[in-house]
Parts: sequence; structure tokens; C-alpha cells
Amino acid sequence: MNSSEHAFEEQDSQLAEFADTQDAAGSPEELAAMVAEALRVKRCVVSIPLDERVAEVCSGHSAAFGEVHVGEKTAIVEYSDTRDKMFAVLALNGRAIGVVQVSGPQDRRRFDDHDLQLLRILGTFVTKAVEADRLQRLVASPFTRMTLRRASDQTIGDIVAQSVQNPSQLSKMLARSFYREMTRAGFNFNQIIGAATEIISELASNVRKHSDRKQRREG
Repeated sequence: MNSSEHAFEEQDSQLAEFADTQDAAGSPEELAAMVAEALRVKRCVVSIPLDERVAEVCSGHSAAFGEVHVGEKTAIVEYSDTRDKMFAVLALNGRAIGVVQVSGPQDRRRFDDHDLQLLRILGTFVTKAVEADRLQRLVASPFTRMTLRRASDQTIGDIVAQSVQNPSQLSKMLARSFYREMTRAGFNFNQIIGAATEIISELASNVRKHSDRKQRREG
């Protein structure tokens, strides 16, 4: 068996072991420890979520020898000719959601192309684990469960309409619960804004329908 075949067999073994254990991990720290063990590196950092600076600089990359530096005002990618550092961008639906960075190969002087390929593949498993953890927290949310139970035959407007005794207090309570539960479920600021915009659009549509019915009655 030549060295290339041995490298690929070892890579397959590492991937299989990682796939068997990554479903049990959820936090970036746990995922980083698993990647570090699979790649036999001294240091691994999984950064999720990305701030806008890092997301922008990572958007044009998938994996490379080097590292991502975050400054006070910007983030840059510094490539490494010594190949002692690697990073891979974690992408979901074409959007950068995180980055995994490793450094310090334990039993060799530098990383090679097989290591970079393995990091890229491990990055897809990390992305899967992150998304699975987010969905688990989403499903565990009481607000989400309530919404799913009622979604089949009721809208948010219907739910609010059921408590007409104190609509102002109810609306504030639901708004606070909505924000807390979406934050707890792992949604970022832009996603929460998008959900709020959808609610406003639904309310605006209902207002137009009520207005049209009123005009028809008066006409």
C-alpha cells in the first residue's frame, strides 16, 4: 500500500469516527475538541456565529492554509506558506455561518493537502451538528410548540383575537415571549427581524381585508 492509499484509508477512518460522535456534540467547544482529535492538532477553534466582518471576509473561501484574524474594525485572511495553520468556512445554504481554525500539527511539521481536504469535510459535519442543535432547541421552545400545535387551523391573529379582554397587555406579553423564545432557539438578530416583518405583513394584509369588507358593506 502506497502512502497516498494509506492516507485516504486513515482519512476514511477519521471521518467515520467523527460522524459517529458529532451528533452528541452541540457546543462550539465540544465540536472543536472533536475536530482537534480527528486531525491530531494542538489547537482548534470553532467560531459561531460570525460577526459581519468575519462573514464578509470568509464569504469567498471554503478552506485554505492560513488563519482568519479579527481586528477592531475589520477581519482579514492571512495565508500560511509554512502550512502550520488551516481554516475552513462553515456554510449553510450558501451563507457563511462560522469558521473552524486549526493549528499546530502534533506528529508532523506541516499540514498537507489531505489534511486540508479532511478539514473541509469535517467542516460539513460541524455545520450539520450546529444546525441540528439549533433545530433541537427550536423544537424544545414552548412558544414554538404552541405555534406548531395551532398552525394547522389558526393564525397569530386568531390567537390574539381569542383574548379580547385585554388586547394591549396580551400583545406586549406575546411580543416579549416571541423575542425571548427566538433568541433562546438560536435565531440571530436579522432572522428575528425577518420574523417580525412577516408578522407585520400578515397584520397589514388583515387590515386591508377588513377595510375592503367595510367599504363593500358601506357601498
